[in-house]
Amino acid sequence: MDGFIKLSRKFFSNELWNEARTFNGCEAWLDLIQSARFEATSRKVSIGGREVVCNRGQYPASIRFLSRRWRWTERKVRTFLAHLKNEGMITTDDTQGVTMITLCKYDEYNSSDTPNDTAFDTSILMQINKLQSQVTHLLTQQVTQPPKKRHTGDTNTKKGEDNNKESPNGDKKEAEASSSASLNPDFIKFNDWLKRKAPFCNNPKNFSTQITETEFLKLKEKYTGKQIADIIEQIENRKDLRKRYTNLYRTVLNWAKKEYGS
Repeated sequence: MDGFIKLSRKFFSNELWNEARTFNGCEAWLDLIQSARFEATSRKVSIGGREVVCNRGQYPASIRFLSRRWRWTERKVRTFLAHLKNEGMITTDDTQGVTMITLCKYDEYNSSDTPNDTAFDTSILMQINKLQSQVTHLLTQQVTQPPKKRHTGDTNTKKGEDNNKESPNGDKKEAEASSSASLNPDFIKFNDWLKRKAPFCNNPKNFSTQITETEFLKLKEKYTGKQIADIIEQIENRKDLRKRYTNLYRTVLNWAKKEYGS
């Protein structure tokens, strides 16, 4: 007959199970199943002053310990474990200095109609790792790309300031066109950061060809915001190399390839 009988683990805390008695073979096998580690993650446990790693479906237990627990002779315990091994029900391993019993088909005794706990725990761990990666990426962006400031006051004044704004290439007409056409917030933050943190690189007199929005997005496909910022700061601080370059995008790209690879 297929299917399961759901047995609460509280059963093994009941006085009927814990009464003093000599275990039979079925009880000993059931005791191994309920004693094996249920959680999907590994855990270090201390056995006789020795730390061992216990995985799901494993149970560290010596012959002497099981002999006292089941009220058997040590010879009977060895015979019983040998029988389970011959039947392909368990394996034993002593490489950690402690006898580690592994139940070969543990999931058959600890499964249900819903996804098993191992898959569930693994899914949770994957989601946690994904969220941690996203948080790290967002924090990096906040450090290297300050948020756009909120502007208050006269709207006409703001429009006048926008009309007087120069582009990274020093072309006022280009600035007007790019100001209305550029919709990428990251590029706007980048230019704001460049003006504050790298005034030499941002000056068209020093780099006649600045980084366009398209070129900036190409850089972002290959490198993180922090990596781009680090490269520009290196260029900003290398006074001995300033006169050698005129194209800021090409300079950043070449330096980034040397530093981080293509």
